[in-house]
Amino acid sequence: MTFKQAITLRNIMIVLCICLAGLLISKALRIEDKLRMVQEAERLYAAGDLIAAERLYRQAADNFSIYYKEEEIAGRLTELAPITAIRSGLDTLVRTSADQLVTKDFSGFMESYAALLSLKSKYFISGGPYERFYRQLSEESGLSVQLTSGFRQFKDQFLAELAAGGSGDDTGETYKWNLLLIPDAYYGSAETKTELLAAGFKSHDVSRLKVLAAAGSFQAMLDSALSMAQAYGSHSYTAPWVHEQAEESAKLILDKDLEGDNVTAFAGHAVMYRNYAAAAGLDAGSSRLLSSIERSTSKLLSSAVRLVRGGQYAEAIQLYSSLTPLQDTSAEIAAAQLAWNTAEPVRLLPGGNEEGKYVFVTSVSSKYGAKIAVAGIDNSGRLYYADLQEDGITSTRTGDVIQDFGQLNGIYFDDRLAAVAGVPVVVAQGSRDDGRTDFTAYQIKPEGISVLFTFAGDSYELQAEDASILVANADTGDGVSGETGVYTLGEGSYQFTGIRQVVTEPPLISAFDLELYPYETVKLGMEIYIDNSGRSLGFAEGRYFALQGAAGSFTGSAVVTGQYQGGNDYIGTETGEQYVPVFVVDSLESLSSSGAVTGTDMESGQDINPDAGTDLNPASDDTGDGTNANTGLD
Repeated sequence: MTFKQAITLRNIMIVLCICLAGLLISKALRIEDKLRMVQEAERLYAAGDLIAAERLYRQAADNFSIYYKEEEIAGRLTELAPITAIRSGLDTLVRTSADQLVTKDFSGFMESYAALLSLKSKYFISGGPYERFYRQLSEESGLSVQLTSGFRQFKDQFLAELAAGGSGDDTGETYKWNLLLIPDAYYGSAETKTELLAAGFKSHDVSRLKVLAAAGSFQAMLDSALSMAQAYGSHSYTAPWVHEQAEESAKLILDKDLEGDNVTAFAGHAVMYRNYAAAAGLDAGSSRLLSSIERSTSKLLSSAVRLVRGGQYAEAIQLYSSLTPLQDTSAEIAAAQLAWNTAEPVRLLPGGNEEGKYVFVTSVSSKYGAKIAVAGIDNSGRLYYADLQEDGITSTRTGDVIQDFGQLNGIYFDDRLAAVAGVPVVVAQGSRDDGRTDFTAYQIKPEGISVLFTFAGDSYELQAEDASILVANADTGDGVSGETGVYTLGEGSYQFTGIRQVVTEPPLISAFDLELYPYETVKLGMEIYIDNSGRSLGFAEGRYFALQGAAGSFTGSAVVTGQYQGGNDYIGTETGEQYVPVFVVDSLESLSSSGAVTGTDMESGQDINPDAGTDLNPASDDTGDGTNANTGLD
């Protein structure tokens, strides 16, 4: 029989009757189930088993096979709504937390835990009407076991990640805060949680800071420590090891800087740590390293002071400069530079730091309104001048190339000429084939350097009464020797005005004024003696002199005639080695004990009248008439 033959009205009716009978049987069964569920629910309700009754009432309400006690069922479900809410809430949490564990969604898992706490706070109240229902439903749901397992899973994962130092861009910070979020109960106790997390956090943090320090990333290490401390603070967690490790690592690096004499690195690192400590709210009381930095800085500053005292000015200035980031050392640097310039005035001149730049240099201090004034002639013969003012400003002047530069033998400042010119005066002197000396004076004006005079002779003397200059054995151009030339000031410079034939007696001066009469013939009263090396020395008014020229081997009291030609030399005295003026002796007159003057044999150095005796300390003898026996001429 084919399918077409089977499809007949009779057959179709038979199939429909069979299906209808099945439906009727199914509905009859569902009606029977609903009647049975309602009856059982009523029994359970009456017996006080409300959880089971609520389940059956809910199933009966979902059975629409027959309209049976619907109002009674609805009333019971309204009455038992809290049990329904507990059951529904727990079932939902079981499903969602299971999914969250599969996807490792810790944030969602914590939201589920928060929902559970909310549900418990509403229904799991000690002594409350739903406490026993909640407890029973919770046990039946298995949620507690699932949460315990889930939190253990997340805890183990985060601790492992933290120990490994994090992964990807996460350096472990996220795992810390997740571990803190896991409730104490899932660690066993609050104490266990505290100990476990402190150990894990410290190990992670210390390792990370050490790695940065070992790599030389000093600032990154401090930034990381500060970030850690701030992050812990935002989570209300105390982590003392962060600052402790940052200080320990910083100290190791700072100590290494000092051991290697790398003051620049020390200062830079110290400033970084100071800034870190300030940002972290640390002070000397809570950070021993801050106190250590202050002590080390003080020691380095003291070292710089010793370098200045020892004449190591460049090293001192470099040390002060290196410490500038830590402390304002501008005043110390200026003082060291002043000390250096005072000790080596040539440094004020252009190119004065170059070795061999200047052939002749002379300087004075605290004169002409300047701290230091210096003049120099460089290796090309050009004259330069510089002064350091009280305000610390250095000014320079540049002069012309000096004629016959190769014949120069020195330069010096002349204070008496400066008083006449009103500006500093530098005199250059050079030798000549005829035995005379070339003298050229340069006046240092604000607008530049100009010549004050130029002449040749044996010496020159400024006359106080008219500011004229007498030049002994002057070269006046007539080829005659021994003439005294007269030069007068006019239109800003000295000009030759005539010959002076009068021979003047050399002035008797005080030993303290000798340097005021360079290259002038003067007289000095002094005690003369021979030192252990056979040198002839003089002593007057507490000053020593090295004698040259016609001093011979004479000893005793004498009036000595000669010149101070700008030279100085070292001699040995009772008080030690001294740097004293050299006095070139032309002649001397011995003084007897009575003050009489006798001649001296310049060949033998013996007193022509030895029986008269000599006064070994005439400066201390008072003649009783107001005159000093040292000269006999006062």
